[in-house]
Amino acid sequence: MGRQGGVSRNPDRPGSRRYLWRRTYGHRRVAGDLVENPKVGQRSRIVTLPGETGGRQFVIEYINRPFGGKNAVPSHVHTAYMETFEILRGRARYRLGSETKTAVAGERVTMPPLVPHVHPWSDSAEELHVRQIADANPSDLRGLNSGLQAAITLQGLARAGRVNTKGLPNLLQLGVLIETTMPATYLAGPPIAFQRVLFGGLGWMGRLAGYKTAYGEYGVITARGPEKPR
Repeated sequence: MGRQGGVSRNPDRPGSRRYLWRRTYGHRRVAGDLVENPKVGQRSRIVTLPGETGGRQFVIEYINRPFGGKNAVPSHVHTAYMETFEILRGRARYRLGSETKTAVAGERVTMPPLVPHVHPWSDSAEELHVRQIADANPSDLRGLNSGLQAAITLQGLARAGRVNTKGLPNLLQLGVLIETTMPATYLAGPPIAFQRVLFGGLGWMGRLAGYKTAYGEYGVITARGPEKPR
């Protein structure tokens, strides 16, 4: 297990038999196809859905282009989730609290609850391949599904050219997405109480204006699993 808020060695490090098996044959259970966010230079896929674990966990893998991926997810904080990032290939930088740190292939980064953070991004001329594991304690099927759905929608909006240079949509669409991830996830910085009021109001206005959490053309997570874009 990784140290809380730190880095440890990864049993799936490059060169290990387990890593080579996954590289050669892939995962036995892949919940979703590879999707791309061209605005931030990231490709990702869902490996394990929250519904497969009783709402306790999800697993995704992502690949960032060289020196890319920093704006894939804004700085944020989880109230009860611990996230683990296994660096499978490349060199990464990430932010944990007020510190920016590095990690290399074979290391595992843990990000505990209530600590603001930014997910690992590529810090070299090589692609960065990461396995991300989110653990909810207690289990939170709705919250984990909402977080995944928000990510899927952001990727779809990016492919459609409906995000800015930081990979974010307009304020009303953003409000709809962030409201659905509360109370499990908040942006880093503004007080949580303020965000509840702000994004609660923006979410309400956004829904009135026709913005949604999920769009069929981008992909939707249902009780049966992810539905491919129409």
